[in-house]
Amino acid sequence: MSRAENLGQREELRIRRKSIEAEITSHCESIRHSLPLTAEPVEIDAEYIMRLSIRLNELKQELKGVVRKIEILERDLGI
Repeated sequence: MSRAENLGQREELRIRRKSIEAEITSHCESIRHSLPLTAEPVEIDAEYIMRLSIRLNELKQELKGVVRKIEILERDLGI
């Protein structure tokens, strides 16, 4: 790959990283709102929280991969 292609891929990955981070933040906020301190246990929507948690874990794994790819590109680019 040429330097220009590597720089372009790095920028795409950085944009994807920001998108993933925003989605993670959104899911964390949703989980927090679904678990109010004053809620009774019977009021908690466990299935919704479980779906959010699973998606949060998937996003976390994706984010790790994207960060790793960025690190490799930056090392190759000497950044």
